[in-house]
Amino acid sequence: MEDMIARIVEMDKKARDMTEQAQQSKLDHENRIIAKRESIKTELLERAKKRIAINEKAAMQKAEKERRQIEERDSAMIEKLESEYKSHCDEWVDTIVARVVGE
Repeated sequence: MEDMIARIVEMDKKARDMTEQAQQSKLDHENRIIAKRESIKTELLERAKKRIAINEKAAMQKAEKERRQIEERDSAMIEKLESEYKSHCDEWVDTIVARVVGE
């Protein structure tokens, strides 16, 4: 009988040891998963920051190019208007005066 009790106690101890090992293994796996998740999250954030910097630089270059094109277009229009004004100024003034005076 004592032999049976000793075997039962020994089997219980082994079962508790196995349960404890399984719980410790589970905790280890969970900790590794958490660490891996944080590592992946950090890596993705770094990649996103780099992509944002690249996109921001490209957007700024595009905006600068468009600004220069608009300035060139506006300068050309201003030059054209000034040229028109210089060549037709007297004619326009005469026409305006004639219309106001009623001629």
